Amino acid sequence: MTRVCVVLLGICLASTALAAELVVIESTSPDHKIGDILDSGTDVVLGEDTEILLIAEDGLVISLAGPYVGLPGRDQTPGDSDALEALGRLVGYAETEAGDIGGVRGDAQSEDFLVQEVADHRTSPWLLHTAITGPQCVRADDKEPEYWREPNDANARLEVKRVTSGEMATVTWQAGDNTIPWPATLPLMAEEMYLLRFDDQLRSTNLLVREVPAGVGERGIAMVAFLAAKGCLTQARLELERLRK
Repeated sequence: MTRVCVVLLGICLASTALAAELVVIESTSPDHKIGDILDSGTDVVLGEDTEILLIAEDGLVISLAGPYVGLPGRDQTPGDSDALEALGRLVGYAETEAGDIGGVRGDAQSEDFLVQEVADHRTSPWLLHTAITGPQCVRADDKEPEYWREPNDANARLEVKRVTSGEMATVTWQAGDNTIPWPATLPLMAEEMYLLRFDDQLRSTNLLVREVPAGVGERGIAMVAFLAAKGCLTQARLELERLRK
């Protein structure tokens, strides 16, 4: 029996069109692995007794069950709790104290970013962590994004380089400070890669900036879904932790 279920996670969309890319967040299909990217304009083929759960960049969650051949569609509405649990599994959420050191996937969409073990005590998911390699998201309307560093017991100097242009800027932390504004001399641009390196370190952190449009819900499941779909998994985890409290 074919089943097509869709839930709009807490946001009203002006358009009924799906986003161009869909991320697999749960699957029993051998042909679809968690983290795979599907084109919303391409037919999905599922065998008997297989299911996949997808998230679009606009926060839409789509559940498909086989046998099924066709484009992802809209029909019935599943419960939010199922989507929330799937999101938790995708971002590696565990019932631990916020900030515990743990494995962090830098990007749900590829193996280019290795598993990292970093401390993350950010007070907001919108602070750009200087030790996490991979995608991190910023809000489109955020005019003053900030960096976050974990150890704050000493002064520190951070060198920032935009890979495509080679432009560079430097910011300096004072002892006791965890946050500092993004340098005004190097405007932050979405879909750009930046190299971050402290002056006492040999290796750089690769920061891929992705943007959250104003149309996405400010907080809640919709935001978790969007962040996960964009590969900003550490930020999705922080927002998910807030929802579960």
